[in-house]
Amino acid sequence: MQFIKSVSYKHWFVLLFFLTSIGCLSGARPHVRLSPKLDKRLYQITPLPLTVGIYIEPTLRNYVQEVPLKQDEAGTPYYVFPNFVFPIGETLSSKIEEMSRIVFKKAIVIDSLQNKEFLNKEALDGILAISLKKSEIELHMEVSVWRAIGRHNLSITASFLDPKLNTVWNTEVAVEGKGLDFVTSKVEQEWWITTGPKFGPAVDDAVQKLTYELAQKLIASKEISEIKN
Repeated sequence: MQFIKSVSYKHWFVLLFFLTSIGCLSGARPHVRLSPKLDKRLYQITPLPLTVGIYIEPTLRNYVQEVPLKQDEAGTPYYVFPNFVFPIGETLSSKIEEMSRIVFKKAIVIDSLQNKEFLNKEALDGILAISLKKSEIELHMEVSVWRAIGRHNLSITASFLDPKLNTVWNTEVAVEGKGLDFVTSKVEQEWWITTGPKFGPAVDDAVQKLTYELAQKLIASKEISEIKN
């Protein structure tokens, strides 16, 4: 009986906290924190002996995605969440650059393919150009079991150009990232009810998988490996 009262008081506390915080939730959702890591297997790769420019299209670098939260049929109406905002472009771009410095002897980030003087000055063996093809995020919260699921379908197109900007090689990389978050019955973790689950891991997983798959394709490319031969 004492246990039932304790649970009841806790739930009333959570509801009260929610009602006093709802005003803070009416505005725009802060960016979801993303912190992907590179696949550890990348560090076992023998770098290609190439000096390469890394060009990532500005639309990818600046890509931000807002995703609404879905609930199951048992979802309680007063759980109101604003859209979740994912700064995907900045995160993915930085990890592609980090991966490139592992795969190639030297990787130089370039902002434009039109600056021929700069490209010639660096004596590049080629340019890796990246653009976003698709980014689809689905967020689903199963209130009945206090479980949140995130899925991220992410794909890019990658091209390897010679110093004269002729295409040597191109490919597409598509992956699916998944994330899972649970809430416990502990009072200190009940903030989840008012601020929402942690959906960043779904995007982190997709970025990790994509950079590894891209690295594998670059290493396996005969067209790229034969450039110095």
